[in-house]
Amino acid sequence: MTVEGITEHQRDLQRVADRNGGTRATRTSGYLASAAYVKSTLERAGYNVHYEMFNMPEWRETAPPVLRQVAPTGKTYTAGTAADDGLPSVDYIPFEHTPTKTLTNVKVVPTDDIVIPSPGGTTSGCEMSDFPAATSGAVSLIQRGTCQFTQKLANAVQAGAVGVIVFNEGGTPDRIPAMFRSAPLGYSLPAVLSSFAVGQELYNAYKAGQNPTVDLTTNGVDEDRWYPNVVAETRRGDPNHVVALGAHLDSVEAGPGINDDGSGTSFQLELAEQLAKSGAAPRNKIRFLWFGGEENGLIGSQYYAAHLSDREVARIDMLLDTDMIASPNFARLVYDGDGSTFGSENSGPEGSGTIEKVLTEYWSQRGMVSEPIPFDGRSDYVGFVNRGIPAGGVFAGAEVPKTAEQVAKFGGVEGEQLDPCYHEACDTYSTVTGQPPATTMETYATNPTLAQQQARSLRGNALRSLQQFKNTLVHAAWYFAQARNAFPAKTSALNAKTAANKHQFTYQGHERAHDR
Repeated sequence: MTVEGITEHQRDLQRVADRNGGTRATRTSGYLASAAYVKSTLERAGYNVHYEMFNMPEWRETAPPVLRQVAPTGKTYTAGTAADDGLPSVDYIPFEHTPTKTLTNVKVVPTDDIVIPSPGGTTSGCEMSDFPAATSGAVSLIQRGTCQFTQKLANAVQAGAVGVIVFNEGGTPDRIPAMFRSAPLGYSLPAVLSSFAVGQELYNAYKAGQNPTVDLTTNGVDEDRWYPNVVAETRRGDPNHVVALGAHLDSVEAGPGINDDGSGTSFQLELAEQLAKSGAAPRNKIRFLWFGGEENGLIGSQYYAAHLSDREVARIDMLLDTDMIASPNFARLVYDGDGSTFGSENSGPEGSGTIEKVLTEYWSQRGMVSEPIPFDGRSDYVGFVNRGIPAGGVFAGAEVPKTAEQVAKFGGVEGEQLDPCYHEACDTYSTVTGQPPATTMETYATNPTLAQQQARSLRGNALRSLQQFKNTLVHAAWYFAQARNAFPAKTSALNAKTAANKHQFTYQGHERAHDR
């Protein structure tokens, strides 16, 4: 395994994006071309490869929505669409995946913990205790805040609401306008995301004892759309002990995603090629997985894991997640499998601590420190964790700024994102093999000269990241491919039930539709 072998695949993925409008997002021709590239590469290496299709429905509005205040004052609010995201000219936008439903003259009941003016980071709707008993049969009014929109929306359903108005938090300019975001697939309630002004008006009316009521209509339909995951296995190895490696094949629409996750995709391709070329026989079967829809909320991986039979689950020993391993301002981050740092609610199923130990010990034995990170729901391990399958992996970092302590451990630039091009057009082959552009650095707006110096200091750093992460991943993959009884025996149905109750993930992927 060489870095050069991995970057050859990243170069090819860049070319795929260049021929397809600069992106490899799931709903684009660039994704289909990426899947075809992976499949043909593996077939040439001698693998039996197949597509497993997953459904990522496309939501569309069949008619304009309606949000009208009936009492205390008759008033019709201005509707927007996805194209109006963040614009001050509209009052509200329906959530993606909301159904076709109409509510007439229904009372509005706020959660108990709305704060106006907001100090920032309110927790409205984040816990079931936030919803008063009067929410049942009402339109729930929820303030944007610290937890995910999807969590707020799910809690409203559980509280018995018949509709939802989430309003922007207020306090800063970016927390004022209406926005377009996603509800969970198949969401059952009419739900909209309004401006701060709409929410404040309804909230003040409620607090004044004016008993506000609204008419609320959304007109949406989810239409099935099918896309491929790519699956390949080694010909040899025990089929009752499968070591799965997972990368996501899609990018965001903004760019080609050559680090996110062209790095994990290319690593797995190179590993598969070199494994076939060597003729080495693993004791346990290795399954390579490339998922789509990760940037839309882990759609492909969750569909794949959810549709595994209990018998198939019992055959999978583990999942090794390979999402983002070539970040230019990287840190060596490892998922906290045993919960020793972030608690059991942020750990993996039983056996995940073994994966963490193998990964961290490889680095520590070479004098390289690493840091634990929680299983917070931001990558494709989620569906596997929910089925009780041990999971783990490494992560070079995304949008979080690097701390002074991390600079001391890993080098790099303090205060800049671990991946300065995260979810941007500059997540390219030239960035991975060279340096990020100065214009994407946080300091560019105030000090372009400093930004240029910082960007230059990161030249070659993504390749160093790739070298270090490649080594520990190869070690872990082959260790578990050769190990016998590395994990506790699974009674899969019980494990899946326990995992589903234990893991309430903070996120469902990276994509902004699922943000806070």
